[in-house]
Amino acid sequence: MTVKLLSSQRMKDFRNVLKQSGLGGYLTVSSLEQRYLSGIELSDGEAVFLITPKQAFCITKKLIVSKMTAAKSFLKTEDVPYGSMLAGALTKIKKMGLKKVAFDPACVDFETGNMLEQAKLVHVDGLVREMRRSKYPDELFKLRKACKIAWESFEEVKPKIKTGMTEEEVRILMALAMTKRGADSIPFNIVCFGENTADAHHTPSKTRRLKKNEAVLMDFGCFYEGYTSDMTRSWWHGDREPAFYTQIWQIVHKAYLAGVKAVRPGATSGEVDRAAREIIETSGYGKEFFHTTGHAIGLEVHEAPILRACTPDLLEENFVVTVEPGIYFNGKWGIRLEDSFLVTCKGAKKLTQK
Repeated sequence: MTVKLLSSQRMKDFRNVLKQSGLGGYLTVSSLEQRYLSGIELSDGEAVFLITPKQAFCITKKLIVSKMTAAKSFLKTEDVPYGSMLAGALTKIKKMGLKKVAFDPACVDFETGNMLEQAKLVHVDGLVREMRRSKYPDELFKLRKACKIAWESFEEVKPKIKTGMTEEEVRILMALAMTKRGADSIPFNIVCFGENTADAHHTPSKTRRLKKNEAVLMDFGCFYEGYTSDMTRSWWHGDREPAFYTQIWQIVHKAYLAGVKAVRPGATSGEVDRAAREIIETSGYGKEFFHTTGHAIGLEVHEAPILRACTPDLLEENFVVTVEPGIYFNGKWGIRLEDSFLVTCKGAKKLTQK
């Protein structure tokens, strides 16, 4: 299935944002922002974008020019001598007589930020980041595909997990399963056995082997054409599951369901967090749930909004967020359950499932 790319629409919409904000232009060196606005994968240092309410320019080196062809209808590419892209963009600002050109200080290093300040560019926070919250149809297609790759890979790998395997061996199986299904890269692939399941972001061990009766936790996702997935599964490996493990799993699952139910347009991030957290706190394990309830995903694994306590960020249709409550007992085991959801007019639609 092919999907129509909407990069030109995103660029048009962003130019409208500049106009509404009263800005004469926006300069970005961020490859993430550049990919979002152009649909083209660039590395840091390969280009500088200068965008005005009426036009968009890519200032780059000659060897990158052909790479920009796909965006030529809405992004004019100009090559400059190697090492002078930023200077070339600043010269263009002067030649065009642009006033109140902005940059996002969170998207530049200190040296670049200092240079832009000296050139009298102004600070603006999160113009592109705010746009990225609500996903366009082509973004949703890629997110769904990334989620499909993740859960299909888990369904393949879980039956292959046997007593005696190392965490690293299982991690490799997951990486191979996701790669063969079309994943571009594997940003994280956490495999934990036993006491390591209480380490929320454990690094898989090459020597820790799975015992016959102990806890397992896997947290994984992949990038597909720049967009990520994220899911977590926890279960007991073996035929002697402790009653206490079963009890805690059920509490986490109940919290997960409460969080999912709270995901809807108009809900705040804090309300979703509270819905899940109350279940765990009422059960007496509030101190053992020490992270946020979830976060948005997209071009990055962790995007805004973050589903944390007391945050007023409103959820809207076409946001994609995770819900991932957990309870952890240091030195023993931990349980976390996580899926990715599309926010729809009817509530949360799970993406990490068939």
